[in-house]
Amino acid sequence: MLRMKRRDFLRTSSLTGAGVIAANRAWALNRLEPLEDTLGEEYPYRDWEDLYRREFTWDKIGKSAHCINCVGNCAFNVYVKDGIVLREEQLAAYPQIAPDVPDPNPRGCQKGSIHSAAMYEGDRLRYPLKRVGERGEGKWQRMSWEEITTEIADKIIDIYETYGPGKLMTHTGSGNLSMVRFAAPYRFASLVGGVQLDIFTDVGDLNTGAHLAYGNPLESFTSDAWFDADYIMMSLFNPNATRIPDAHYIWEAKWNGARVVSVAPDYNPSSIHADLWISVKPGTDPFLAMSFVNVIIAEELYKPGFMKEQTDLPVLVRADTGRLLREADIVDGGSDQVFYHWDLVSGAAVPIKGSMGSDEKTIALAGVDPALEGTFEVGGLPVTTVFEKVKTEAARYSPEDTADVTGVAPETVRQEARAFARARKAILMHGFNIGRYSNGIYTGWAQALMLGLTGHGGKAGGIDTSWIDWNHPKWLELALFGFRKLPRLEPGGMGEFVRGHMIDHARAHYDPAKLKERVGFDLDELQEMIDESVGQGWMPYHGEMKGLISIADNKFRRNKFADKYRARILEEVSELFVDINVRMDSTAQWADYLLPAASHYEAWDLRTVGYHRFMNVFSKPVDPIGEARPDWDIMVLLTQKIQERAIARSITSYEDGAVTRDFHTIHDDYTMGGMLMTDYDATKWLVDNSPEIGGVSLEEGAERGFFVMTAEAGANQPLPPDEPYNPFVAQTEGKKPYDTLTGRITFFCDHPTFVRLGATVPTARLNAGPEASSYPLSFYSPHTRWGIHSNWRSNKFMMRLQRGEPNIYINPRLAARKGIADGSKVRIFNGAGEFFAQAKFYPSLPETSIMMEHGWEPHQYDQWKPMNNAMATLIQPLELAGGWGHLGFKLFKWNANQLAHESGVDVEPV
Repeated sequence: MLRMKRRDFLRTSSLTGAGVIAANRAWALNRLEPLEDTLGEEYPYRDWEDLYRREFTWDKIGKSAHCINCVGNCAFNVYVKDGIVLREEQLAAYPQIAPDVPDPNPRGCQKGSIHSAAMYEGDRLRYPLKRVGERGEGKWQRMSWEEITTEIADKIIDIYETYGPGKLMTHTGSGNLSMVRFAAPYRFASLVGGVQLDIFTDVGDLNTGAHLAYGNPLESFTSDAWFDADYIMMSLFNPNATRIPDAHYIWEAKWNGARVVSVAPDYNPSSIHADLWISVKPGTDPFLAMSFVNVIIAEELYKPGFMKEQTDLPVLVRADTGRLLREADIVDGGSDQVFYHWDLVSGAAVPIKGSMGSDEKTIALAGVDPALEGTFEVGGLPVTTVFEKVKTEAARYSPEDTADVTGVAPETVRQEARAFARARKAILMHGFNIGRYSNGIYTGWAQALMLGLTGHGGKAGGIDTSWIDWNHPKWLELALFGFRKLPRLEPGGMGEFVRGHMIDHARAHYDPAKLKERVGFDLDELQEMIDESVGQGWMPYHGEMKGLISIADNKFRRNKFADKYRARILEEVSELFVDINVRMDSTAQWADYLLPAASHYEAWDLRTVGYHRFMNVFSKPVDPIGEARPDWDIMVLLTQKIQERAIARSITSYEDGAVTRDFHTIHDDYTMGGMLMTDYDATKWLVDNSPEIGGVSLEEGAERGFFVMTAEAGANQPLPPDEPYNPFVAQTEGKKPYDTLTGRITFFCDHPTFVRLGATVPTARLNAGPEASSYPLSFYSPHTRWGIHSNWRSNKFMMRLQRGEPNIYINPRLAARKGIADGSKVRIFNGAGEFFAQAKFYPSLPETSIMMEHGWEPHQYDQWKPMNNAMATLIQPLELAGGWGHLGFKLFKWNANQLAHESGVDVEPV
């Protein structure tokens, strides 16, 4: 055979094949015989076709989605045979909203398309389980629902009897974002007064700079609103990898004439399609934004009309104290929430309309022409304008001054600043990475200033924060027990940082002097500011817990200083640790009790997200696998057992401040007197009572797969029926005040913490990074294309599309210096900890950085040491500010992020 020519081999093979056909004609014809007339009477029987046909026959087709902390929310057809899901396909039936805007179809990604496989994999929880070994040992006893919920109910009551209310954390993670799944544990937490962390900030997703400027970080664009933009800048945003269902609108906008710019340290899958890639050094984004501001002001590219009406730039500031001029400064008994601008028409200071202290709820100028520049005297006090303060600060950040910091050439900054300022509609797009830097608040605030100066607001552009806070009043009423009783809400990043004693571990990593030079504070000062925030009541903190009910929250995967954090939390929740989960993830492994939850194809539910106007319906195509139950049904059973055991133990209520926690009626309260006993009941109640659905029945929605939300869905302004949704149109066109202290886009904050840190106006600060430690490489961890956080990370199909194990990205030149080969095992380490991973060469990454897409489960790493072991972190004290207008604890809107990009690391071959 080795000496046989290729032509001879093929000739011999053909003859051999002919012999097989002659000898076994039935076998051969089923596969090989060509059919000249496929519709003729003589059609040979080919059994493989029957198999193929049976593969595409179904008992039914249901509707669902796969919304585990994903802002895609894509409707799928779910194909069921014999009670098992065999496949799913994108529904692709959403209507086109406007004839001149591309339709949203098909919507979907590879994660959604493998849910039928993921829901039956080996890590799926099928039965209630009780730990019988040590925590984390992996020894379990199967129990009935009746037995396990009775035990849990007694332990919950024991905690309340021994410690009183406030010692049970009932945290719902970001894996529970569909409406009924979310409402179920929140309603339970409302009734028992459980502690619930902010799910935006416990993973670092909140854009606090946008809240600081606009008073609402969740007023954003639907993705179809990108299409008519003519300038789009993606900041640390890689939509081709992480926003697969929506990315087409960016590239359709480019086809439509938009200039698309990618700002990222690496030349990522979205950068390659942009008109320009700005390779910014990791963590220097606020310097880049402030250099844009510098050019806009220096070259007078700004729009005075927009600045005067929509922003606080003309508001007066005292020259003596550096604080805003308030009515209380010049009028006895005056308000500290009434402010002034200098009217060029009358030549006098006049109160601004629309502030929190103003009776006139409009920002319309109505004949007043506010001065943007100058110095004046009011009531004997010297004053100037916010714009004058902003100009002084921006003058420090010329493109030439920032070039060494950012690595971006001055001519590039000037070119782009001019293109941005000239744009008709400019959108600055943020993913969820900006908030994970300690200086992310500065980036968001400075980018808001870029927009405020150039008149990009409403239909003319703005910041895309990847989320819209739709108006769902009945959803909140269901989740929060009609607002009659509430959970103990707590900041996510701060809560995890304090409860996990993370500041103690940070001290082993950061150099105090270097840290202060970089970020403006050291860890001792950070602790002072945390104590001040909690003491002043700006941010609530509820102390140590005794029990934990964790719902769809992989906290032992996502938290920094991972092993140390886990040990600390397990020590704290010594009385009870219940995990309600779909699968055996890295948190479930350590629980005392495991309650198996239904997957998205196994329950009734509804879901919306900020990127589109469609409310998808989960129509329960199949029953839950094993003995799993929908989250709502689990809470119904648990409240039933608490009520039964409370009555049996002669327990009625617990006094909890101004409310009582009525354990003897908790089941009746939870179910509205037996009306909401199942997930279907809760879903139907929402549909029947929600105005934004427009009176369409659940049956019709389930048949179609989605509802199209009506005008009532808009929280800030009505959702238009025939055009995309743009943020803050009510302000730019309707002159409605912003939800800020001054009623305007805010660029001056005289809160004591902002004054202390020299941040009264937008400015630039560095993040901690490697320079604040003894480790030379920056560490950057974006989202992956192959999972949503840790969900689907262990799926066999997803792992086949990548290297199948945890891997870091490294520049080949750095690897050569370190003696590292592509595909080899490396150790990544710093003062916080270490982990091991495979090296993957990535030439577009800076030589000074290591990148790793996050989400791998700890048990997927060598020695079970996860990436987060080496993720030193801190929190941004500006995000702890409160008691100042719109700055104060607000769930999902204002509190401190957990930070992920502050570490320095080193790497070596293993």
